[in-house]
Amino acid sequence: MRHTWSRTATGLAAAVTALALAGCGSTSAPSNASHTESREPGQAGAEALARHDRLFPQVAATCAGVAATPPSAPAAAPTGDGGTWADKYAENHAYKQTVRLLADAQCRGEAHAARIADALRPAGTPAVLDEAGLRAALQRLGYPAELVNVRTSTGAPGFDLQIPEAVLCVSGLLTSPPDIHPHGMYLDGGCTEPEGGH
Repeated sequence: MRHTWSRTATGLAAAVTALALAGCGSTSAPSNASHTESREPGQAGAEALARHDRLFPQVAATCAGVAATPPSAPAAAPTGDGGTWADKYAENHAYKQTVRLLADAQCRGEAHAARIADALRPAGTPAVLDEAGLRAALQRLGYPAELVNVRTSTGAPGFDLQIPEAVLCVSGLLTSPPDIHPHGMYLDGGCTEPEGGH
């Protein structure tokens, strides 16, 4: 009887330990590798990319056959004691860093940026839009309102757009000429450049 109880207790302890370890893995913080690239090939999910390509067939056609390859390696981090002015500046502005896009996401982002730029300059002339007009124009292009942040910066309307199915952002400022470009999400989260620093 005593032998059976000992085996039962040992088995129960092993089961509790296994559950605890399994739970820990699901809530652990992402590794640094997840911050350097938007996703590993295929990680965004075939279904999400297929949904994106159904929503935006012109973008899909432009990027057909572009592989989900990693971008070129970033510049090496500074070495030494980190005491130089440049090192301290980089550390204080780390909140502005974005996740690097894989090649297929970069292609889709550039195609979205070109599509938006073309729609905002009918007949070769830039459209004159305020924030409400810009928001309406992006909605007409199929970008849901809840994924668009419209703002005014340096006197010009601008936007930050999240395209979750393709794991990317597109931001723009309607200056002359317009500056519309794709990028990864900010490390602090979202597609809008965070304010602050220290």
